[in-house]
Amino acid sequence: MRENIKKIIAAIVILVLGVLGGAVGKTVLTVETNDEGETVVKIESENQIELSTESVPTEIETADGVIETIDAPTVESVDTSNITKECPEGEECGQGRYIYAPTETPQAFKDYTLGGCWDTDGYYNEQCWDLGDLYWQNYAGRNLSTCGTGAAKGIWNCKEQNAGDDFVLITDPAQLQPGDWVIFNNGTYGHVGMAIGYYNNGYIALLGQNQGGGLCPGSTMGARTNIINISLKSFAGAFRPKSYIKPEPQPEPTPVVESCDRIEVKKGDTLGAIMKRCEGEIKWGAAMNEYAKTWKSTKYMLYPTVYDGWASTGGYGLFAGDVIERQK
Repeated sequence: MRENIKKIIAAIVILVLGVLGGAVGKTVLTVETNDEGETVVKIESENQIELSTESVPTEIETADGVIETIDAPTVESVDTSNITKECPEGEECGQGRYIYAPTETPQAFKDYTLGGCWDTDGYYNEQCWDLGDLYWQNYAGRNLSTCGTGAAKGIWNCKEQNAGDDFVLITDPAQLQPGDWVIFNNGTYGHVGMAIGYYNNGYIALLGQNQGGGLCPGSTMGARTNIINISLKSFAGAFRPKSYIKPEPQPEPTPVVESCDRIEVKKGDTLGAIMKRCEGEIKWGAAMNEYAKTWKSTKYMLYPTVYDGWASTGGYGLFAGDVIERQK
């Protein structure tokens, strides 16, 4: 009889992991015998993952800056179980041991943590908060606070404290980029994870823990770090590491339009050659002098016109790198 119960429990565990994608939150299996002598197995789980009814492509950015599509489940929401010890309001707890992880780039952190199990505070096994705390410890040198709530969505309640001088706050989900730490405020506890792609029609590729990955060894409440494509319908805000801020694209320099009204002077240019090109012939003497007086420097202000340059004792009429304009 006892062996049969074990088999039943094992089968149910496999079923539960299949339904939840391996993301068991605070899951409890209880075996009881009812009044009729039948064995009854009760399943209680605080972790809830709502899968999407349709599949949305999961787009991530590679280390080379290329956008590629990968296979990952499309998820509407994740509501993880308690992530830290319950704390009195306004107090911090759940502070745990330091564990190394690279944070130089989003790709470095993803490659190091993907498929792993991380429990930095020693409470409730491997929760979504632990992965964020792992990052905060290595990037900012401090713990990630939930404002004493023990819930991922509490991270945004003290966003200024969590941001400090190391992050900027993002409030528009359409502006998300790889490396942003995204906070979700749905359900009882919410969720947190790192974006590894860009905003994609209301979804984002998210690296996270306890969001459908396989069960961690010896764990009853946490699941491995994995990648999902999650809806942003419960987006609360995000933290962008300042070292990941991409510089604003610089405008392309306005090209010099080569014409008979505006010319960029190059080494070896002569006014005779310019006159030949623009007027069709070269006229020397007084005619050349008058022609030179019609070309004005726009970069070198030493001489008002090309003529003033060669008529003086201090220089030449044309300067390489100058841009001259024809005066009408």
